[in-house]
Amino acid sequence: MTKHKITFAQRCKRILNIAIPSGLNSLLDIANIMIGIFMMGKLSSYHINAVGLGLNFFMLIFVITNVFFVGTNAQISRLYGKKDFNAIIDVLSSMFFGAIAFSLPIYLIANLLYPSYFSWIGVDTTSQALGGIFVNIILFGIPALLAKSILISSFAAMGNTKTPFFIKIVITTINIALNYILIFGIFFEPLDIVGMAISNLLTSYLELVILLALLAKKNGRLKLRFFFSPAIFKKGINIGIPVGVERGFTIISLILISKFIATYGSDYLAGFQIGTRIEAFAVMPSFGFMVASMALTGQYLGKNRKDLLKQFIYTIIILGSIFMGVMGLFMMIFGEALSYPFSNKNDVVYSSMMYLFFIGLSQIPLVFIFVLDGAYRGAGATKISLIINITSIWGLRILPMYLCLIAGLPIFSIYIIILIETFIRGFIFFYVFKKYFDRIFI
Repeated sequence: MTKHKITFAQRCKRILNIAIPSGLNSLLDIANIMIGIFMMGKLSSYHINAVGLGLNFFMLIFVITNVFFVGTNAQISRLYGKKDFNAIIDVLSSMFFGAIAFSLPIYLIANLLYPSYFSWIGVDTTSQALGGIFVNIILFGIPALLAKSILISSFAAMGNTKTPFFIKIVITTINIALNYILIFGIFFEPLDIVGMAISNLLTSYLELVILLALLAKKNGRLKLRFFFSPAIFKKGINIGIPVGVERGFTIISLILISKFIATYGSDYLAGFQIGTRIEAFAVMPSFGFMVASMALTGQYLGKNRKDLLKQFIYTIIILGSIFMGVMGLFMMIFGEALSYPFSNKNDVVYSSMMYLFFIGLSQIPLVFIFVLDGAYRGAGATKISLIINITSIWGLRILPMYLCLIAGLPIFSIYIIILIETFIRGFIFFYVFKKYFDRIFI
């Protein structure tokens, strides 16, 4: 019996149908943040630092969302490859209600820790106070964040990234309008940084309500029912925990880098915050390709078509490299112009511009990391990414940065280390994929 073949053009079409809406969805998330930071920049550098550091702390919650997202996606994508829709509903329901139950203790722990986080960073007292106000409000969005991650992951696992994207367009539009109205007080007294926090909180819950309403449709394949299986939930958590641990160490490393850069002064830190937000905006296509890699890996393993899976992975790498090569050049050439709208201070713009230049050089190896990381997650082999990422980031990035700091080297040396480490990690990811493909994807 001859196996069905898929041409390069057909693979590209299927990949882009998943990757583009997913990338644009994440792009809109970053746009929300970028526009908020832009509005904060109209107030002061303290506000930029407060929101930037506050969001860095909130990113720690994404450690948990990654556990649920990957644990859900890896299970549902395989079941979708087998066309077992009853089992898909069981997985979705079990992971959803498990995530809701986890949200309360996560909120309580986060609420206790954030004051110590701001003190530990060592930023000025004004930024600390403003950041505390911001975080205290957005932490109430944790239940919505976890619940949304389950629903969006389920759609993505079945190759449907367009539905969450269309919802995100509506939510983003509402959030931008609310940000402006609440921050600057169009119809009442301006709420300053509180306005941005309230806007993000309200729209997060609105997005969840819309997603749940879609699941209530009679003709939809994804359904929620009052069902919880400890075995399914445990399996999802076991798949996702290495991702959560890896993500946790990665975020802690980003926080450490912020702390390192804070020693150069508040203006350099503000520039770094701006640069990382611009970078996040630019690398969202990579996230879309990672989601495509994750979903297609699970689906083709479910179909027992490892031959097609390998072809899809290589095609995703090619497409991603083209997209991100262009984005990298854009950041390198226009880094200064992109930074100026957020601040006109020389040190702030210099810090942001230098960061974007070196990050722009690293976009193609970053594609290899994103795509192959997604493939390992889709296969449930999440420990591989955990080992590679932690070893590389902490051994080849954080330690050399700390040594540069002790030696009193200029700030661009920190950014050069990021560039070198990304190239090395991208090579390691690809080497492992080439050498151990048959052992990993089973």
